[in-house]
Amino acid sequence: MKKVILLILFTLFLSAKEELLFYCGITMVKPMSKIASIIEKKHNIKIKIIQGGSGDLYDSLSSSKKGDLYLPGSSSYIKKHLKEGLLGYRKYVGYNQLALFVLPNNPKNVKSLDDLIREDLAVSLGNPETCSMGKESVKVLKRYKGETFLEKVEDNIVLYAADSRDFNQLLKFKQIDTGLNWRATAFFPENKGKIKVISVDEKYAPKKKLILTLLTFSKHKQIAIDFINFAASKEGKKIMKSYGFLDE
Repeated sequence: MKKVILLILFTLFLSAKEELLFYCGITMVKPMSKIASIIEKKHNIKIKIIQGGSGDLYDSLSSSKKGDLYLPGSSSYIKKHLKEGLLGYRKYVGYNQLALFVLPNNPKNVKSLDDLIREDLAVSLGNPETCSMGKESVKVLKRYKGETFLEKVEDNIVLYAADSRDFNQLLKFKQIDTGLNWRATAFFPENKGKIKVISVDEKYAPKKKLILTLLTFSKHKQIAIDFINFAASKEGKKIMKSYGFLDE
């Protein structure tokens, strides 16, 4: 009996998969999950994706010193924290861009950033303290007409969205009329036909590079690097494009 139990335990030990930990900005979870499934099969490893706001994710990985990959919603997070020594090998995997979101048929006739200060509109932005789309929204509005315009928009905000997914839910359930969000999310299956995108001039809303980065304390460096290389490959970028993320 003891031999049988030991054999079962040994079999379970052999079959147990190692786990790679991936901190992923919520906007990129769908394409990264698809890529993760390919890498899981190739290396017989489980990939756990922790999703959330880019700032919160970095705070979590820097305090725990556990994990393997980090993908924020903007390369500004990489630049900001690079000197801390936690971010290593990295590659560009696509880009995203902020745009105005409204309901289909644009019932409130939103045309430009100027409409964000209209008193008849319920406006939302992402929380600039925790998520990339909120942080970038502040920069876009400042580029457009300066600090004073930003303050006027902030006075018109009914609530701040926790992240891009939260923003889209608020819009679809008609709790808000418009605001800025990452344009790729409008093309996700659950949002197609339910959200209309109004482009913002690139001089105000530039394309933001998405940089997938190895964490220097990773315990699975070779697999993590293989993940990065695949995501940056032609096949990986094709997956990104299928979810609305475009290549340069």
